[in-house]
Amino acid sequence: MKTVAAIHDLSCHAKSSLTVVVPALSAMGIEVSVLPTALLSTQTDGFQNYFYQDLSDAMEAIVSHWQVLGLRFDGIYSGFLGSPRQIDIVSGFIKGQRSLGSPLVLVDPVLGDGGRPYGPVTQDLIGRMVELVRHAQVITPNVTEAALLLGEPYRPELTPSEAVDWAQRLSALGPSQVAITSVMREGGGVVVCYDRQLDSNTSAYQPYAPVSYPGSGDLFASILCAFLMKGRGFLDSAVESARLVSQAVFASFKAGVVPRHGIAVEMMVKQLMAASP
Repeated sequence: MKTVAAIHDLSCHAKSSLTVVVPALSAMGIEVSVLPTALLSTQTDGFQNYFYQDLSDAMEAIVSHWQVLGLRFDGIYSGFLGSPRQIDIVSGFIKGQRSLGSPLVLVDPVLGDGGRPYGPVTQDLIGRMVELVRHAQVITPNVTEAALLLGEPYRPELTPSEAVDWAQRLSALGPSQVAITSVMREGGGVVVCYDRQLDSNTSAYQPYAPVSYPGSGDLFASILCAFLMKGRGFLDSAVESARLVSQAVFASFKAGVVPRHGIAVEMMVKQLMAASP
């Protein structure tokens, strides 16, 4: 069984980050070890006055113990990082794992959405995230995060063809494979993908449900990570990941899941198992 180190925050209530990442990867046959970056009482979209605990000290202690144990991972998959210090920890961890082998490194550069950076995200953190992106093979920014990484103004009307140009520019920073999510198009959204190794791009259109669920981006990147770790091609994996996430969103909506409770990954376990035998 392939192993991945999942470096994300942990919300104690409502689906987001690790509470999406772990079940999705596990259902697809990937063994997950977690390196939590923060502890929150709830996910942050739709909840007020939530508890937040930075776990940088714990991250360093966990990585140190893993080194003593000689743990070696087939993949490294990072999400929300709350400070430049955490980016240093993750960068060092990636370098250490690459001294032991050739893990897949997927960075989901969690910086913002809807044209705005998330609350704790500073210009310094954005600059440091660009540095982390250079260590990645694959990145999965949304349009807001792509703009922040490139130093471009947010463009909600970004077209798929323009997104391909952005993906190529992001690839020039280091990652060979880029998937930009949440590119808007009539009645739905597009994931625009570029693979520098093949010098090829593709896009995946999915109709939008009349609702937005936290954790949908986490689910996309998790499915993509699992496919890639099992040897599936990047472009094909991204298209299938987008389809499965759309299916999860519509299933959650039809089941009446309250948006702030997050994407109902439990409803997708059978489909994820079938997608990655």
